[in-house]
Amino acid sequence: MMTQRYVYVVISKTATRFGHVLRRVGGVHYNHAAIALDEELKELYSFARKQYHAALIGGLVEETVERYTLRKQTEIPVTVFRIPVSAEQYLQIKQEIEGIKQDQEYKYNLFSVLTFPITKGFAVYKAYSCIEFVMNMMKKADYTLTKPAYQYTPDELLELFAAEIWFQGNLLDYCSLQSRDDTYFQPMNLDTYIRSGSDLREIVRRSLFTRVKANEI
Repeated sequence: MMTQRYVYVVISKTATRFGHVLRRVGGVHYNHAAIALDEELKELYSFARKQYHAALIGGLVEETVERYTLRKQTEIPVTVFRIPVSAEQYLQIKQEIEGIKQDQEYKYNLFSVLTFPITKGFAVYKAYSCIEFVMNMMKKADYTLTKPAYQYTPDELLELFAAEIWFQGNLLDYCSLQSRDDTYFQPMNLDTYIRSGSDLREIVRRSLFTRVKANEI
């Protein structure tokens, strides 16, 4: 008998200024997406900034509730989808995430996000936006995508996974604060500025010279 497993996709209305700009410019309700390997969201992953004060340093992050509340917000609107997968598909997603964790080349696909209203996104070598990452994980679970992963918005999941809606409301009503995330809130220092400049140069280079065609993804 096939073992039934679940992954949990979370779309959210984040409290950062960047999130506010994305919602306003894109005309969307939700601006962020993440995927969890457990119902309690203790293993919650996405592509985003690695430190709150360093928006240019981005990649795969293991998210905490504190990243959403910023230690001050008490209302974080979210929709959680419970997606059924087989044990094999669950393992494929977990292994893919672990592989990305070990590969320091992965970056946040910043310019695909910034230019989305005009370009409708684009794929870059070893770079994901949050929704692009989530949809590629769904692809690993044999979900058929009707367009490239980078062309989706979090809002579209409300229709795509309508039958799998598990929770809608305030994130803090779904799960409590789990642990402190002091690394995320570290202040800027010289090393952070250097890394920010390095990451910016690298993602500019990839956006210009190492784009990936949709049929190669």
